Formats: sequence, C-alpha cells, structure tokens
Amino acid sequence: MLLFSNQLQANDLSFEPKFFRIYNTSEKSELEALLKAKPHLKIHDEIETQLDDLIKSKHPKKKPEPDVLEVLKLEHIGARSKQEYGVWVYYPWSDRLVHLLDEEEFIEVRTNRNIYKITRAERDLLGKQKIGVVGLSVGQSVSVTMAMERSFGEIRLADFDVLELTNINRIRTGVQNLGLPKVIIVAREIKEIDPFLKVTCFADGLTEENMDRFFSEGGNLDLVVDECDGLDIKIWLRHKAKALRIPVVMDMSDRGTLDVERFDLEPDRPILHGMIDHLDPSRIKHLKTNEEKIPFLLAMIGVETLSNRLQASMCEVGQSITTWPQLASGVTLGGALCADVSRRIILDQYHESGRYFIDLEELIGDKEPASDTDYVVKNYTADALSAEEMDTAVQGLALSGQTLEQSQLEQLVTTAIQAPSAGNNQPWKWFSKQGRLFLFHDEKHSVSWGDFDNITSNISFGAAIENLKIAAGKLGLKVSYDLFPNAQNKRLVAAFTFSEDKEKPYGQELEPGIQMRLTNRKTGNGQKISLETLSSLKASASHGTPATLHITEDKDQIKQISEVVSKVERIRFLYPQGHHDFYTQEMRWTEKEVLETRTGLDIRSLELSESDKAGLNVAKNPEVIKLLNKWGGGAAFEKLSKNAIISSSGIGLISMPEYSAENFILGGEAVQRVWLDANLKGLSFHPISAPLFLFARLRQGNGTEMPSKMIEELTILQESLFEVFPILQKEQGIFMFRLSYADEASVRSFRKPLSNVLQFN
Repeated sequence: MLLFSNQLQANDLSFEPKFFRIYNTSEKSELEALLKAKPHLKIHDEIETQLDDLIKSKHPKKKPEPDVLEVLKLEHIGARSKQEYGVWVYYPWSDRLVHLLDEEEFIEVRTNRNIYKITRAERDLLGKQKIGVVGLSVGQSVSVTMAMERSFGEIRLADFDVLELTNINRIRTGVQNLGLPKVIIVAREIKEIDPFLKVTCFADGLTEENMDRFFSEGGNLDLVVDECDGLDIKIWLRHKAKALRIPVVMDMSDRGTLDVERFDLEPDRPILHGMIDHLDPSRIKHLKTNEEKIPFLLAMIGVETLSNRLQASMCEVGQSITTWPQLASGVTLGGALCADVSRRIILDQYHESGRYFIDLEELIGDKEPASDTDYVVKNYTADALSAEEMDTAVQGLALSGQTLEQSQLEQLVTTAIQAPSAGNNQPWKWFSKQGRLFLFHDEKHSVSWGDFDNITSNISFGAAIENLKIAAGKLGLKVSYDLFPNAQNKRLVAAFTFSEDKEKPYGQELEPGIQMRLTNRKTGNGQKISLETLSSLKASASHGTPATLHITEDKDQIKQISEVVSKVERIRFLYPQGHHDFYTQEMRWTEKEVLETRTGLDIRSLELSESDKAGLNVAKNPEVIKLLNKWGGGAAFEKLSKNAIISSSGIGLISMPEYSAENFILGGEAVQRVWLDANLKGLSFHPISAPLFLFARLRQGNGTEMPSKMIEELTILQESLFEVFPILQKEQGIFMFRLSYADEASVRSFRKPLSNVLQFN
C-alpha cells in the first residue's frame, strides 16, 4: 500500500481541449506558461504531413513531387513559420499537446476521403446539425462513427452511468477510464477525433427535468438517437420528439435491428410503430419493478424477432447471467447503421419509418446448414374413434340393469366431463346404445410422449367415472361398471350398469363441489390444515378402496418436494419431445385459442408473473431449447412453480398397491373425491404429478425414449421423493398435489360441448 500512498485519484472530468494560436502574442505566452508548468507534457507535431495532405487536396491533378510540394507549402503558409501555423490543441485529461491545421483547413483535410460519398455541400449541411444521443453503449459507437463522418456540428450526449469493466466488451475504450462517466469518455473521444465539434454532456442522463434543455437549449435537435435502457425515458423522449417533429433512430444491437420513426414527416405517427398502443402510457412513470415493465419491454422489442441466442439468453438472465448480452460486433454494426441512416435522413435522402433487420447470420451463412439432431421430435398420432368401432366394441357384451332415457344420459355425461384431465385434453368419448352407456378412450386427444402407458388418461377416466357415480346418485341411480370388458379393443374403457339406488344416494356430500372444482396454482398463505379436514380428505381417498392418501405438512419436506417437482419441470421443458408436446398440445396462449378449442391450459391459469410469462413465451422456440441444452442452462424453468409449492399448507400423495391400468382408474376416482372434498372445505388444489408420471416411465418402461442424462437425473430425483414418501418404494404413486389456502384462481378451464363427446347409436 505504501507504493501507492502518494498517488492521486484521477478525478478530472474535463472534456474540452484548450486552443492556442501562437501567432497571437497573448496565446503564445499562455502556451509557454503551460509548457513550463508541465515539462513532461507530450507534444505531437505532425503539421508537415497535414500540410502535405492539404496541398495535395488542392492540386488533385498535379500530384506534386516533394520539392515542388515544399515550395507550395511555403507559399501557402506565407509569412508565418510552420510552428506558428494552424493551432496547438491541449488535451488536459491526457496531457497531450497536438499541432493541427485550424478549423476550416482541418475539416477540409479530415473529410477529404469522404468526397463524393458525401459532397462538400452535404458536408457543410451536416456540419450545422444538432444530434442528440441517449445511452452510450451502442450510443458510443453511433456518436463516434458520426463524429468520424462529421455528420453533425453539435452533439448532445446523455447517460448517467460510469464505465465498468463489464462494459468494455462492447465500448471501445481503455481500462484507464474505468469509473469515469460514459458521457465524459465519449466526449473526449469525439474531441480527440475533431476538437472543433461541439459536445454538450448531460451526465445525469436524460430525465423529465432536463428533457427540455436536451431537446431545445441552443436550438432544437435535428435528430435523436435512442439507446437508453429506461423504458419510461424511451417513451417520453418519443413523445417529446413527436411534439417537436424530430425523427428518432434506435438500434437494438441484435440481428442488426434498426427502428426509424419519422415524426418530422409523420407528426401523427404512433410512437414505437404503435406496438405499445394497447398499454396505458399514464402508468409508465410509476413502473418500478421488472414485473411491471415487462409488458412494455416485450411490446417494444418484439420477442419473436430477436435472435435465437438473445431469446435463449433472456431465459438465463438472473440465473447464469446478470443482464442481456451485447457483442462489440453488434454494437459496432448498430453504430454504423444509425450513423448511415441518420446522415441520409438529414440529407433528405431517406424518408420512411419502420423496423429493419440487417441480420448478418442470415445474409452470410452456410448455404447448406449441417443436419440438426439436437431437436428431434415425433408427432404421436392415433386413429380416429369412429361410431362403427364403438358399436362393434360393445356388441355381444352381457349387460343388465336399467336402460336410461337420452335426457338422463346427457345429464350424467354432462356432469362426468367436468372431471379434470392431463393438460385439460379431455380424452374421453361416451357412447350410448339402447339406453346403455359406455366410456371410450379417444386417443387422438391424449396420445403423446407424456401419456406413458395411458396412465394420465386412466386417471382422468377414473375422475370422470367418480363424477358419473355422484350424478347418478342424484338421479336415484346406482352405478356399477366393468373395466376393459372387450379384450380385443382396449379403447373401450368401461361399460356401465345402472340400477335403482334404494340406499343413501352415492356421494351427495361431494356433489356441490363438482361445479366449483378447479385447479388453483396461486401462492398459498401457509395456513395450517385442521386435523378434522385432514381426516376427511384421507377418508375421501380410501372410501372402501385400496387407495391411500399420504399428506406431509413438514416445511422441510415440502421444500424437498418443490426441488423435485421444479427440477422435473426443467427436465421436461428441455427435453425436445416434452417441450414439443407442451407447446403444441397443452398450452393456449390467447383467449381466442381457449374459446375455439375449449381444451388445453389457458396461460392465465398458470398464475405466472409477467417475467415468467415472457420466459415461457420465449421458450416456445426450439432453437432456444437447443441452445439452453448446449449451455447447461434452463434453471429458470425450475421457478415456475417452486415458490407456489413452498407456500403450500401440505402436499398430498395418493397411492395404490400396485401398477395397473385398473388401479390408475380407481386411483383417479380417489383423486376426484379428495379434490372435491378439498375445494368444498376452502382448500386450493394444484396437481404436481409430473414426477410420478416420469418415474413410471423410468421404472415400468425401463426409461424408454429417455436419453441417458435424463435417466440419471430422474433416478436421483426419484430417490429424493422416496425420502419424503417411502411408501413409493412399495406402492404405485398415482397422483401428487399441493393443498393451500390462496386467493381465487384467475380462470376456469372450459369443456368441449356435449355433442362432441357423447354419441348415440
């Protein structure tokens, strides 16, 4: 430390050089005093080469020889010595003294290589322009490029930030500038390129308080380049630019994305091309959290048009990286695009508004890309279930009991189909012949990688059968049924027999719960479940069957379960087939999709934060999943339900003695009884059974269609769940769910019309 004890901190924030024209006596004296005060000042005198270039530019046809060139130089400077000619420029921040041609000749020589890309008349017009640049990452590249082309006479720079080491991946500067305000760094660089350009710095960034000064002090800006991060400032600066009829240009440093808004030519143009018109601009000022800002941000950037790598990176922000990545090549390209377009706007050579893409990967790429084996999926299909097949399947079955009227059958099935199903796929088809009722598996709605051995469908059938039994009891009927009565056609799940119920109607205490039953994924308040309620739920599960309900309220065990479930979710999302099924079969992203299909999961039912919705939306792209798998990422998928699970009052598991299709159906009945009972007692119910279904494929299917890495991870997670529920080592887990006391769910799932699922012969 002693070695540095006498060193001074570099706190000089100057960015204006000092000019000395030493043919002026007073300025010569000032320079002499400076040289005495700073004997180690670095002097750069290349006036000879500058004069050479000046004379050559004046005689482009002659190309004078060295001796002639020297004569012409002496004639040009006249009575002054070469030392006195021009101007000496002192840069206090670097202690450099540079000998330059004075302004008019300096400009002529410095821009000589621009002619005729930029004519002299165009150069002079550009030199009168006032440009504003807000945000100095991409903005630094824009500002410096425009300075090199001399596309302005004055530039106003706004940025509140200081240079950090992480900025140097894209901001061209040296490590000696760490800790300095970005506006100072950029202003100095411009002045070192051209000391005659006017630079005005707004070191507090652009704010509501200084916006009028930024746009209008010393004359209105002619063009604004927006590269700031603040959503509110992005929007307000456009409102200001629109009011003053000033064009706005913005680069996103991804895929060469460039925005142009010609408010000068289109004063009524909606800001940001109308992409945020559906949002309330009065809220902008009050947006504090990322959750509040996400809708505005996503509307602005257009997620679907981002590069695959940036989309994948969005999923990793806050996980393996701290913020969105930018590359120097993208920033440099953005600087070039903004500088080029801004120049052409000023010179009246370009008049359009819009969003443009200069995607180098698309423009310059392999003509024959390598074959892709990182995302291979198949579309599972099943033959349509026809009336002829159903009729054939029930022929010859020995049936007894009552035959029912069509109205009775419709009432029963209407209630039955209120049952839950995996991803709300509603895999059932009901068939009636001569007053009898049969349940079929309409596989085209459920066939998928996730429905291994039809276990999720069988649970759904069990839940529907339970509803049917309760509805029959309300009609004074008793139900019995045979499972898989036709060995030749396993799509016939059950044949029902109805008889008069002379005893207490079945399940009438649960009947009010059928219409109110729903999945609620909202975060719970942790309220403890009473012993009486727990006892009732367990009794509902068994109800004279081998089904058993196990419940843990232990917070450590609940946390352990949350880890298992969340990691399984990540595995499923990152596995191409699981990802494909989720996005193409399960999810419904708009209200229109929900109403048209009346199946699947409404995105609103997942009760996600805005940032999680954004992540889920971005993750639609298979290219994103491929990249996340390559990077070992995807941890963000683990948080989709983790916090909600941790907030649970309890976690329930329903088990049956052994693995069989019949037991999954009986277990489904138990699931429905517990679900109805829980909802009637004010408990929210949220299925979290994905681990059980994948573990069934792991154990019963020997990991079929699972990559080795998935098998390894699931084996570890299975052992972790065994620690909480040891019964799983002996019995078959049927269904797992969280119980909580929570606010009302946002939406309820729809069901297909009865005419779509019930057919009469």
